[in-house]
Amino acid sequence: MTHAYMPARQMLRIGSALLGSAALAALLSSSAIAAESLGVATAKENAAHLAAGKEDEPTVLKAPAPDARRVYVYDAKHFAAISQQFVIDGNSGRVVGMNDSGFMANPFVASDGSFVGMASSVFSRIARGKREDYVELLDPQTYEPIADIALPNAPRFLVGTYPWMTALTPNNKTLLFYQFAPSPAVGVVDLQAKKFDRMIKVADCYHVFPAKDDTFFMHCRDGSLLKVSMGQNGKDETKKTEVFHKENEFLINHPAYSPKNGRLVWPTYTGKIFQADLSSGEAKFLAPIEALTDAEKKDGWAPGGWQQVAYHRESEQIFLLVDKRADHKHKAPSRFALVIDAKTGKRIRKIELGHEIDSVGVSQDAKPQLYALSTGARTLFIFDPETGKETNKVDQLGTGPQVITTADM
Repeated sequence: MTHAYMPARQMLRIGSALLGSAALAALLSSSAIAAESLGVATAKENAAHLAAGKEDEPTVLKAPAPDARRVYVYDAKHFAAISQQFVIDGNSGRVVGMNDSGFMANPFVASDGSFVGMASSVFSRIARGKREDYVELLDPQTYEPIADIALPNAPRFLVGTYPWMTALTPNNKTLLFYQFAPSPAVGVVDLQAKKFDRMIKVADCYHVFPAKDDTFFMHCRDGSLLKVSMGQNGKDETKKTEVFHKENEFLINHPAYSPKNGRLVWPTYTGKIFQADLSSGEAKFLAPIEALTDAEKKDGWAPGGWQQVAYHRESEQIFLLVDKRADHKHKAPSRFALVIDAKTGKRIRKIELGHEIDSVGVSQDAKPQLYALSTGARTLFIFDPETGKETNKVDQLGTGPQVITTADM
C-alpha cells in the first residue's frame, strides 16, 4: 500500500487558502477515483474549512489512538546526521505520522502507548560542531513534543540503532540509556520530573533490560548478566549472575525482551537460543533451544538480518529470521522466519516471507501481526503468523529503515 505523507514532525491540514475552490471541486468530482483515498478525504476536509471561512486556521490532524498494532519504523537513513521515524497503523497498513530525530537515535514507546520517545543526538552544524544529547517524548496522536530533556555533558555515546541500549522501566516513569565511552555507564532520566537524574557506573557490560522499576540487567563479556539495583540517593548496587553461555557462543546484537513478563530471548549466530526469566528481579536461566537442526546448519542455514528475533508474550512464541548463508553473512537479510514454541523449544512452522527481510517484530495482541521490514525495498510487510500469509504492506519508508518498535501492551 503506497502512502502519502508530509515531511514534517506532524501532519497538518493544508490551509484552504492554498487551494482554489475550483481546484477543490474538480478534485472532489473526479470520476477517476474509485475509492476515497487519504488525499481525497483531506481535500473534503479542506473544502469544508473553506466554506466555513477557516482557511487561515490550519489544525493538527490526529492519528488514531494507539493500540497493540501501532508499529514504529525507524529510518536511520544509512546513518545520516538527521533521521526519521514512521508511525504506522497496523490495522489499516497506513502511515499516520512521522517524527524527526538526530544521529543514531534510539526509539522507545510506553507499554501503554501513552507516549513515544527518542534518545537522540544532534550537532550545531548538522553533521559537525557541538553535540547535544537529549530525550524527547511525543504525543502518540499529534506527535507534538510533550517533554524535551537535555542530557548534560553529552553522556549518550552513539551506540547505533540497537534496541535495548535504551529502555523504559515497567512503570514507564524512568528511562535508562547506555553510555559506551569514556567508560561504561547507564544514564537515568526521570520522565515524571522531566529531568536527567544521574549516571550509574557499571562493569564492562552492555544492553539494558529493566526487570522491575528499580532493577535492570545487562549482558557482560564473560557470559553472565549484571544485576543493577537502583538505590535511594545514588546508592546503587551491582552483582553478577552465573555465566550462562560460553565465550565462543556469540550472541546477536538485537535480542528480544518483554518487560511485562521479564522474558529475555537471545539467539546466537548459529541459531542456539538462550532464554532468561527476569520477572522476579533475579535471573532464572531456562534450557537453551536449538532453532536449527545439525543437518540444516551443515547445509548453511543460520539466523541473519538486523533485528533478527521477536517474541510474542501471550502465546510464548519466538520468531527468528533464517536463511542459507555463507560464513560472516549474519547481517545479510533472510527470506524465512521460524516460529518456535518458547516453552518446549519445538518448531511450530517455517514462514516463507517472499522478500529479503532485515528486521522482524510482532504485535502483542491476542491475534498478533508479524512485521517484516525490508531495508532494501524500504517496505514493511505484514503477515498473519498463523497462516504465513502476507496481509498488507507499507512502502516508501524513507531511505534505509532498520528498526521496528512495538508497545509491550
